[in-house]
Amino acid sequence: MKILLVYPGATVREVPLNLLYISSSLKKAGFDTRVFDLTPFNKPKLFSDTTNRIQREFRKTLAEYKPDIVGFSLMTINYRISMSLAHIAKGLGTKVVCGGIHPTIAPEETIQEKDVDYICIGEAEESIVELVTCIRNKTDYTKVKGTWVKVDDQVFKNPLRELEEDLDSIPWPDREAFPDSYYQDELIGANILGSRGCPYPCSFCQNKFLTNLYKDKGKFIRYRSLENIFAEIDDLIKRYGIKKIYFSDETFTMNKKRVLEFCQAYKARFTLPFMCQTRIDTLDEEIVSALKDAGCFHVSLAIESGNEDIRMGLLKKPISNEQIRNAFMLAKKYGLRTQSFNMIGLPGEKLQYILETIEINKQLQPDRILCSIFMPFKGTELGEWCFAHQIVKFNPKKNNNYYNVISISYNDISPKAILGYQGFFDWYVRLPKKYCKAIDLLRFIYQSLLTTQSPRNRVLLFFRTWLIEAVYQCKRFLPVSSEYQITKR
Repeated sequence: MKILLVYPGATVREVPLNLLYISSSLKKAGFDTRVFDLTPFNKPKLFSDTTNRIQREFRKTLAEYKPDIVGFSLMTINYRISMSLAHIAKGLGTKVVCGGIHPTIAPEETIQEKDVDYICIGEAEESIVELVTCIRNKTDYTKVKGTWVKVDDQVFKNPLRELEEDLDSIPWPDREAFPDSYYQDELIGANILGSRGCPYPCSFCQNKFLTNLYKDKGKFIRYRSLENIFAEIDDLIKRYGIKKIYFSDETFTMNKKRVLEFCQAYKARFTLPFMCQTRIDTLDEEIVSALKDAGCFHVSLAIESGNEDIRMGLLKKPISNEQIRNAFMLAKKYGLRTQSFNMIGLPGEKLQYILETIEINKQLQPDRILCSIFMPFKGTELGEWCFAHQIVKFNPKKNNNYYNVISISYNDISPKAILGYQGFFDWYVRLPKKYCKAIDLLRFIYQSLLTTQSPRNRVLLFFRTWLIEAVYQCKRFLPVSSEYQITKR
């Protein structure tokens, strides 16, 4: 039995481990799988329609592979293209299953799609294997935990499956599903996941929803054994000759005792440099020193907003500006490169808040800077607030990224100004203040030429994408001490 897994996102640096865990679990159970990745076809071209190009390649893959089931890793921002491909698959008589964060948060909406037969809710390695096994064996598949099943317009809503607490029992991700080149990325190399779950209730994140969803369903925070992690790293070195590795754990230093044990054991076994991301208030000098000693060379830290009241109140992230400065200074003291995550365009956004976010980055001068625009997702406290207060003007389901589109309305700043500051965020951070007026002029021209959402017209979409990419690539000319300021994407 063949299952075609569709990844509708855009693999730039981190391969989608969640989908590869599904693939490896299915293969372990004896099924044949293949991944259809939209990344090579996602970039707009002037003389061809992106959606048509994706659909054409998808039809070719269906004709060649002839899958029995097509599965989608469904996020809100790839909902529209996923449903268009599901329609093609259903037209050929192929069953469609959707898993991922969107069906988990919005199961009713997803199962009501006419081209969707099944959905998996939550972590799905066991659920998908049991579902397709029942389908293959022609036994009752309407009672599989963690799934909703539609038969002749009747929906069978099954209870959520308990969390798998023994992460070592889950087979490693099916890395063969992606080309070897994906594990040689110039920034991160290969990525790996050592834990699952995040306990922090940030208002813009879905983890609070997931924590509540899995109440009484097992431990939400779980860890793989160090030996299991190290064995996978050995395998990556042997198979792909990786030169560095990135830990995709949401909060790598969440458990101090564990991270110190990890650093000691990692240092004794590997000389492979690694990167990680973590939360600012989980760092102290002992941890940063241990990370450096073990071979960590880069740590990603989220500032979000430079305004302390916004961060602590609106975002439910009680981290002070002093804690932010201390964390970045510690990283620099021990020679770790830093990356900051920032978000503008939050509900109630004001120019003052954006300038404060720029200013704190200017003081800290991270080696790499990322700035996104807030998008209201269902299942997040802040997203639900936006929908309830009817300030959502462009449904995130119609978007395909969250870096340069506007979804909500503002009273105190123009949407185009938010686009402009997002595009030129690094410029304001990197260049001396005496250049602010010149940057203001370039920003004004840039934002005047942009639409607030991606246009459907092919020519306008190509121009918008080209302009955004041109400004992004110009960041390589800004003064910065690290080679990681700008990379290919």
